Amino acid sequence: MENIDKTKEQLINGLEALRWRVTELEKLEAERKRVEEALRQSEEKYSTLVERGNDGIIIVQDGVLTFVNSKMIEMTGFSLEEALGKSFVDFVSPEYRELVVDRYRKRISGEEIPSKYEVEILGRDGREISVEISASMIEHDGRAADMAIVRDITERKQVEEKMRESEEKYRQLFELGSDALFLVEVKTGKILDLNNAAIEMYGYSREEALQMKNTDFSAEPDKTRKATLESEKHIPVRYHRRKDGTIFPTDISVAYYTWYGKEVCVAAIRDTTERKKAVDDLTQAAEEWRTTFDSITDLVSIRDKDFRLTRVNKAFADTFNMKPKELIGKLCYEIVHGTNEPVPHCPHKATIETKEPASAELFEPHLGIHLEVTTSPIFNEKGEVVASVHVARDITERKRTEEQLIVTDRLASIGELASGIAHELNNPLTSIIGFSQLLLDKDISDDVKNDLKIIYSEARRTAEVVKSLLIFARKHAPLKQLVNINSIIEKVLELRAYEQKVNNVQVNTRFAPDLPAIMADYFQLQQVFLNIVINAEHFMLEAHHRGTLTITTERVGETIKASFTDDGPGISKKTLGHVFDPFFTTKEIGKGTGLGLSICHGIITEHGGRLYAESALGKGATFIVELPISDH
Repeated sequence: MENIDKTKEQLINGLEALRWRVTELEKLEAERKRVEEALRQSEEKYSTLVERGNDGIIIVQDGVLTFVNSKMIEMTGFSLEEALGKSFVDFVSPEYRELVVDRYRKRISGEEIPSKYEVEILGRDGREISVEISASMIEHDGRAADMAIVRDITERKQVEEKMRESEEKYRQLFELGSDALFLVEVKTGKILDLNNAAIEMYGYSREEALQMKNTDFSAEPDKTRKATLESEKHIPVRYHRRKDGTIFPTDISVAYYTWYGKEVCVAAIRDTTERKKAVDDLTQAAEEWRTTFDSITDLVSIRDKDFRLTRVNKAFADTFNMKPKELIGKLCYEIVHGTNEPVPHCPHKATIETKEPASAELFEPHLGIHLEVTTSPIFNEKGEVVASVHVARDITERKRTEEQLIVTDRLASIGELASGIAHELNNPLTSIIGFSQLLLDKDISDDVKNDLKIIYSEARRTAEVVKSLLIFARKHAPLKQLVNINSIIEKVLELRAYEQKVNNVQVNTRFAPDLPAIMADYFQLQQVFLNIVINAEHFMLEAHHRGTLTITTERVGETIKASFTDDGPGISKKTLGHVFDPFFTTKEIGKGTGLGLSICHGIITEHGGRLYAESALGKGATFIVELPISDH
């Protein structure tokens, strides 16, 4: 019984062990199925990845293709049957076959080599396809195999080729440019590239330049750095420095862009030394022309066809008390003539109409001067007259000289007439003097004798006046000799004695005795003193029909001074500044030419002396002659 129970217990234990074993087997079966399912799914994913990937995949064993995916078939155009079993070398372009075989053998032998490389393979139609191969050793079907991922890089190669061509064109342009070109990193100023023109311009080697910054080339580094950081696109004037230290002017154009993630700029630099020299030469030429233009004493202007001033010289502007720029654009006839329209016989108008030079002489009352005007046409490229060069010369002095010559000729004629009259008077005066002297010797009454004495005396005085007239009217060559001022003035007063007497003009003389003689032309000084005396008489009589003339002579240092003071109306301050100007006169028309005092002033100046006037309105006038004492 015990044996039965024991056996029964053993059976029960065996069944439990068997049941546990079955359970474990069931678990193992389930795990197997899960692993198989996972492997199946993994194989499906792998198959999908291999077949549907963008890259070709091949497996090579013993030198032949044992696996080719769909992308590889699509890429080459071969069918699967045509590809499998063939030597992989047959699909490689001949020039790359040696390379591919060498790489394959090294991988098989376990040598470490780069896994990626580029070759060209052949399509079924014979075309060459650029590919990138990534190869590695794997185990396939229990044997060693070479698996390669083949990526079509034809488009990338085309892009790279275009980029290479583009870069080559850029490089050619970069190198062929006559300007110095620098590729500069904006942030640091480092030189990234430069062309041959830059190397030649600055004298540094390429290796030296690529170790430098853009500020190293500048003679104004702070300005250069500031311009770079502020992205200035055009820098008209900068001074740079060559390797040998030479400073030269430049003109710089700058373009900014992003290059390989860096902000860079290309600076085109032109050496403007020659241009600056040309500009300086032009500026100097223009300045020389302007200086010449303004140094011309004639009134020079350029006038357009509408009579507007486009350029004037300094003499022109000074004539109108204006600055040249103030006259530009003004109508010439308004400025010069003070009219609202061109004056008759305008030479500028004639030149515009005839296209020929023109000239004219005219008196300009607006300015009070005589002008000699010439105009020359200025043509445009069509042959049209667009302006004229107008040159006006002040010929007032020439006109005055001509008029003075006319007056002088007239005075000479009057002198000849006076001389003739004096000769005619001289004969009867001689008879009167002779007969009156004879009668005085007769036995006559005292009353008659006194009358005869008066006749004799007046006849003698008249003869002296006639003699003085003959001396004064006689032509004399200019001759300087030792003369006495007092004697000359006395002779002048003798000539004017009758006029002064009948016009109630009293003359007071205060002559300094023993005045030294001076070297002078007797008759020229006589003309000066006579003119001063006549002028004094005229203005005193005009003011109050009488007058007192005081004449004083004295020695002042090395000068003889003669003063003629009248009690006439005096001279205003404004008029006093013009009394010695030619043709200036305050006398009525027909009573003065305005030449007398001007001629007198010239005579005294020629003698090395001074003639001037002092006066005030209502206080008479004093004319003073100063002459140097002669060394003898």
